[in-house]
Amino acid sequence: MYQESDDKLKGSSRTDTIIFITLIVFFFAAGALATVLRSKFETNLPLYALAAVFGALLYIVYRLRIVGWRYTVFYSEPKTEFDPRFNDYITHEDHPYPVGTVVFEKTVSAKGQILEVVKKEELLALLEPGEEYTVSAERVFGPKKKEASASIVFEREGKLYRVFFTPSEQFKSYVKGIISER
Repeated sequence: MYQESDDKLKGSSRTDTIIFITLIVFFFAAGALATVLRSKFETNLPLYALAAVFGALLYIVYRLRIVGWRYTVFYSEPKTEFDPRFNDYITHEDHPYPVGTVVFEKTVSAKGQILEVVKKEELLALLEPGEEYTVSAERVFGPKKKEASASIVFEREGKLYRVFFTPSEQFKSYVKGIISER
């Protein structure tokens, strides 16, 4: 199994804390400015503008820091290892899907929601950005626009589907290996 995440901004808890503190400082400074402008011009428009700007900032932080994508490919059987506790060879991990399956998830705060599961029998092609393919439906599972994303084409129930995503070269090599084995 090989799994990777594709977040727009990779960061640590330290950068998240700095962003959070900056947002709080901005909120209080903008609130003070909006209160002064409200009393000076006798209108609530500065408060509405503050709410809109703060809401937009929260949405940007949500999209850049909290929401991400996770891709998983099951490219080989789990390896067995000798475990002295049982005096036998055992597998330490169980795959929830058969070998050759590709899983696409949307993550929110590291909790994944499975959006698509593509089985080995369904896989047809792995396309690089810009390559054309006629399909019935398309979906985008990544932070980039579909024109800048790689894609997987698969067939399900007689229809062709295309999923755009942003995998690493290693991920692509595993998927190409699965397609070539078909």
